[in-house]
Amino acid sequence: MNEIARVDNARPDAEFDLLVIGGGITGAGIALDAASRGLRTILVERGDFAAGTSSRSSKLVHGGLRYLEQLSLGLMYESISERHLLTRLAPGLVRWRPFLLPSFRGKGRKWKANLGLWLYDHLARAPEELRHRRLARGEALQLAPGLRNDGLQGGARFYDCVTDDARLVLSIVLDAQARGARVHNYAAVEEVVREGGRAAGARLRDMLTGAAWEVRARQVVSATGPWTDGTLELAGEAADEKRILPAKGVHIVLPRGRLELGSVVMIPSARDRRSLFVIPWYEGILVGTTDTDYAAGPDAVRPEAEDVDYILAALDWAFPSARVSREDVVSSYAGVRPLVNAPGRSTTDVPREYRIFEGASGMLSVAGGKLTTYRRMARVVVDRVVRRLRREGRDRPVLPCWTHRISIGSPPEDGFDAFRGVDLPEAVRAHLVADYGLWSRQIVSILEVHPEWARPMADGLPYILAEAYFAAAREKARTLTDVLARRTRVALLARDQGRGCADEVSRILAQELAWSEEERARQLAEYLRVLREELRGGSVL
Repeated sequence: MNEIARVDNARPDAEFDLLVIGGGITGAGIALDAASRGLRTILVERGDFAAGTSSRSSKLVHGGLRYLEQLSLGLMYESISERHLLTRLAPGLVRWRPFLLPSFRGKGRKWKANLGLWLYDHLARAPEELRHRRLARGEALQLAPGLRNDGLQGGARFYDCVTDDARLVLSIVLDAQARGARVHNYAAVEEVVREGGRAAGARLRDMLTGAAWEVRARQVVSATGPWTDGTLELAGEAADEKRILPAKGVHIVLPRGRLELGSVVMIPSARDRRSLFVIPWYEGILVGTTDTDYAAGPDAVRPEAEDVDYILAALDWAFPSARVSREDVVSSYAGVRPLVNAPGRSTTDVPREYRIFEGASGMLSVAGGKLTTYRRMARVVVDRVVRRLRREGRDRPVLPCWTHRISIGSPPEDGFDAFRGVDLPEAVRAHLVADYGLWSRQIVSILEVHPEWARPMADGLPYILAEAYFAAAREKARTLTDVLARRTRVALLARDQGRGCADEVSRILAQELAWSEEERARQLAEYLRVLREELRGGSVL
């Protein structure tokens, strides 16, 4: 029987202190914070963990240099502080990288960039090796040899961080589970249960099996990001004015060798005043993002040809000799950012600050914010939950927040060696340690039983077949797309987007998840649909 179907109301622990709706970075952070304080916590997500906005970001944990234009100095300081903390808590997943901010004649104001970088260093109290440095024209070209020569005046190098957003979220979810939280993906909220007009739980349905059940909770928190207004409607709290202003952002992925880059590069848009990031990301190059209003629902988020053309126009302006075209696009994806609605302001002008809404039902909703600051958002939300529980006379002690001391993803200590007796390429070893930490030893244990699963999933990538089994056995993967698009990043980075390995991976998953041959065929068909409609490569665009 599927694990999620075994949760039933008859068990004494079916009533929780806190129900968290939404398994992106915000909901995951809230679940970890609450569980680590001793609250009986359940986290539910209608799709896979991080399947929405939290796996479709720019993959940056950054201080927000662009917030200077919005005079959001408080948000910049908070982002910088959390960035530094995450490099210590999740050293394998959040990594320092050099960034190049080129200066072009007629594009932006040099004094503004200098002021922003000075504030960056000052607010972060950055050590000497992480402070920004002005670059001459030739030095800028050394970091990005194909950069536009015409009008290039030089630039600046500074430091920010890059991550795998999906694996960061997953690590936090699993850490919350290890501290006692119940965590369930593919568990959709059909209705928020109310007692005496107050939110008191939810009726849930398993999106894969159809199983239905109900959970009760003293407090309910919605962390559904762009879909916050829809969740409030499930609680009977429709509002005359929308609380969230969804903004669509599209990214493309290119082969790593398509551009010669020694750093992340910020380039100007060819069509407006925005800037885009060109990011060497694992075995690919990530470029984005767009910023447009979004009105459709969660099942219609996809990159369109005009979105990709906007990004290609910026690349063509900044790297004219490269002549990057649609045929170079390995994959593309669209995410929806949950901006707090500010009537009269465009998505470009709304800062990335978060807000907590409280409706008549007592359900708390948190929206806005960004990947970098998820931990502080979670702390504020759980603090409020704890205060409410105390007013209700909760009879068990609650710890203060200590997520600033909880390592993420079981990072190994110096000298850790999981690979004795196993012959794996150095790139595979580095990937396993960075993404799995101490759990990389479990991957090796799988190989001791199935040595044939040491084969790579796709040419040129470090992902191996044993990770598919581990994803189903320990990481709550329930579909083929979970494994190829989020537990690994084959769907984004492989030139064939995983089409060549999908059949073999599906057979491994079928063993662990007890799929029939009919279900395995359905999983393959669904994965191809996702590639065709949501992670579109150049052949589809």
